[in-house]
Amino acid sequence: MIPSPTTDMVEVGDEARGVMEVAVPDSNRLIAAYLLPQDLPLLTKGSESPELTKYALVEVPRNGEYSDVEASDFKEIMDGASQEIGAILSSSFSETEDEFNRRLKDLNVNATVSLGKPVQLGALFAKTDAFGFGLITQVTVGTSSSNMAMAAAIIRVRKRVIFAYLYAEYKNDDTVKWLRKSSEDWADAILKANQ
Repeated sequence: MIPSPTTDMVEVGDEARGVMEVAVPDSNRLIAAYLLPQDLPLLTKGSESPELTKYALVEVPRNGEYSDVEASDFKEIMDGASQEIGAILSSSFSETEDEFNRRLKDLNVNATVSLGKPVQLGALFAKTDAFGFGLITQVTVGTSSSNMAMAAAIIRVRKRVIFAYLYAEYKNDDTVKWLRKSSEDWADAILKANQ
């Protein structure tokens, strides 16, 4: 069970979730997607490059989907991740951009996405079964650009690891405060719903 990240976001359903798959790397499987209700028509009416101001994705790593992760293993994962965030982000952003554009081309969508150099926000929270970090990056779709803030949470749920991503258009420091609180609250809600 994956609760909504915030009270103003809704799960998108099967049809729109298929559209959101474009944003998920091949190494992961999308299990839930959320956005603001007013943005849902942007996905279902076939907009080539919908500009979403807030959305969330929950993914599971394909290579570890059915692997048990004990508390001690999760601690090792978190210790390594917290030390390597910069290296992980730098290497994965270029790959993410290439993969995203390949998927858009496969869908015959005439749009190109480019991601700016990420600015790390560092660790947002750390708990026994959850760790969150954040970043801000410029996202350009065609000729339209915006700065997006992202919180990524790695969560151990029933001995499985999931990734919960919360995105919001960056406007000012209040965006980061909202992201920090909302991502931690969401991780807590996911853990509570799956006790």
